[in-house]
Amino acid sequence: MFAIETVSPTPGKMEARKELRLHRADEERIKAAAAATGLQEADFIRQAALLRAQEVEQRMSLSVLPVEAFDAFKAAVEAPGQVVPGLARASEASKGLLKDAG
Repeated sequence: MFAIETVSPTPGKMEARKELRLHRADEERIKAAAAATGLQEADFIRQAALLRAQEVEQRMSLSVLPVEAFDAFKAAVEAPGQVVPGLARASEASKGLLKDAG
């Protein structure tokens, strides 16, 4: 058997159902791969979909910039701030309006 990367499925009762159409050749590949990993086909497909979803979620949380752009971004973030009078007044006026506001 082959080692397969897994993700933890969401605990609890599975209530959602999905159907998909496959080419016969794709179905055979999935069937063979599932058998090689010791998983039922549905579990194999669910694991593959969850791993792909996890990969997409991770990519969505990353920002990739060229070195020059990152250096410019870093310099802008580290530069001293500027007071915007109208925003400063609005901040002062809103103090105490929201619970746990700083």
